[in-house]
Amino acid sequence: MAGGGAGPGPFALLTRHFFERLFHNDLVEFEDQMKERLIVALALLAVFFFWASELMLFKYHFVPDTGRSWQEKSYLLTLMMLVFGVVTLLEWDVLFPDRRDFLNLMPLPVRLPSLFAAKLASFVLFAATFSAAMSGPSSVLFSIYLAQWRGDTLAMAGRYVAAHVLAGFAACFAVLFAVVALQALLMAVLPEGLYRRSALAVRFALIAGAVFFLLSFVAAPSVVAGLFRDLELLKETRHPFVFRFPPLWFVGLYEVLLGTRDAVFEAQARTAVLAVAVSAASFLGASVLSYRRHVLRTLEVGKGGRSGAGLREAVRRVLARTVFRRPEERAVAGFFSGTLRSSPPHRMALVYYLAVAAAFLTVLLAANRSALRSLTPANGLFLVLPLLVAFAVLTGVRVVADRPAALEANWVFRLAETGRTSGYVSGLKKAVGLAFLGPLFLAVFVVHAFLWDAATAALHAAFGLTVSTVGLEALFRRYRKVSFACSWVPGRLKLQFTAVPVLIGLVLAGTALAAWEKAVLAEPRRGPLFAAVMAAAWGALKWSDRRFYRTAELVFDEKPEGAMTGFPDPD
Repeated sequence: MAGGGAGPGPFALLTRHFFERLFHNDLVEFEDQMKERLIVALALLAVFFFWASELMLFKYHFVPDTGRSWQEKSYLLTLMMLVFGVVTLLEWDVLFPDRRDFLNLMPLPVRLPSLFAAKLASFVLFAATFSAAMSGPSSVLFSIYLAQWRGDTLAMAGRYVAAHVLAGFAACFAVLFAVVALQALLMAVLPEGLYRRSALAVRFALIAGAVFFLLSFVAAPSVVAGLFRDLELLKETRHPFVFRFPPLWFVGLYEVLLGTRDAVFEAQARTAVLAVAVSAASFLGASVLSYRRHVLRTLEVGKGGRSGAGLREAVRRVLARTVFRRPEERAVAGFFSGTLRSSPPHRMALVYYLAVAAAFLTVLLAANRSALRSLTPANGLFLVLPLLVAFAVLTGVRVVADRPAALEANWVFRLAETGRTSGYVSGLKKAVGLAFLGPLFLAVFVVHAFLWDAATAALHAAFGLTVSTVGLEALFRRYRKVSFACSWVPGRLKLQFTAVPVLIGLVLAGTALAAWEKAVLAEPRRGPLFAAVMAAAWGALKWSDRRFYRTAELVFDEKPEGAMTGFPDPD
């Protein structure tokens, strides 16, 4: 149709569409929230890297840079690549056009090459946005502190800013296209079912690894101190680590852009340029192999297999007679397990939480590795690990359960609602306990039975299962939803305010529980007292919920908090 005036062309519109789609994921649902959270995230990154640069460079007020500042650049670029790696992995599901993209765009007069080019351009904008936030403000500090020692001129200050920003962008660009190429390659070479399972495992491992090193840099520097303590010596001896550690490639590029003439830096700069080229080329090559297959896989509706259906049905009947006695419990438990088994977004959201938790635990173990030399019942850190894993799992399930899978399908629950709200919540808690806590502490028993005797292992597993069951009741206290079937307002849990207090409380509770368990394992006669306290806590939570659910109804439509609060009428 004819347009009344000049406007952006199809390529620009598609690029903008794909760029905005990169910020619509499981964590952000609404456009206004997307823009707000993006601005906040970029501002926080800018402040964090600016402050980190200030801490590292302040000494150069008094000490001249004699060619050693490349070590601070190594630390900063490593941190930058780790942060951007986590960001890119969180966007895994929207890196390629999905089913909604194809259904909306393929009927339009848009050629496939244009679609692909626009997606490529959106990637470049994505990398540029985050690298500008991380490297832009910090580049000014590097220029102020370091340019004076190379040549106190305005041109050198500008050159420092340009080299810092370009090296940061090249590092982020390489990370992004390496992740994209990995995803495309997995899609190209693996069957669909194996790809889905492999993608979950790959993302879990990569996110856990990236968050582990990121936390190590920020919270436990001693874990990675060895990587940077002897960089100068490694460079002088031309140790292979200097040429194989990716952030150092971009440090070399940084130094060459500043005009440094050093054989090691020049070799690293060549590797950095090659890495960027190979990342882009591998992305293009893998995309050619996987693109059409991805289109067909996205547009076609696959038929789910029935493997194991008979066994699941038999288990379901047994549980219906023994555990889920009420119809509300059976309905909610079946919907919960079926959705979690068949919904990739919900499974992946849970994997994100578990990957971050695994990274936290790995940092904790690495920072206290000397405490793990003796894996005995007297080792408090070893005792509390299963409880930390259980808490991470329960927290992830609690957060993910609020998110609807197919909101329009909740009419079934609306029509069949019985008014017995406690039955719906009881079914959810029983399903979570059977699906997660039972297998977890069974594995704890098996592992510890090899390390200790069977009786002590059984007592250890029972202790953890009891505490976790009470924690499950506390996390779902006064819960009034059908999991995955009710509308959701992001941010209601206010994790930005509650995360730190919860972590502090978790550390204190873990310390106290570890001491208590050591006492119980050392003297099993103290077990009944522990069981009585836990039973009292569980009973108090159940009694409180029972009173609450006498009048409380299910909430199918969660309402956002009002922006304005009115005063009551004085009359």
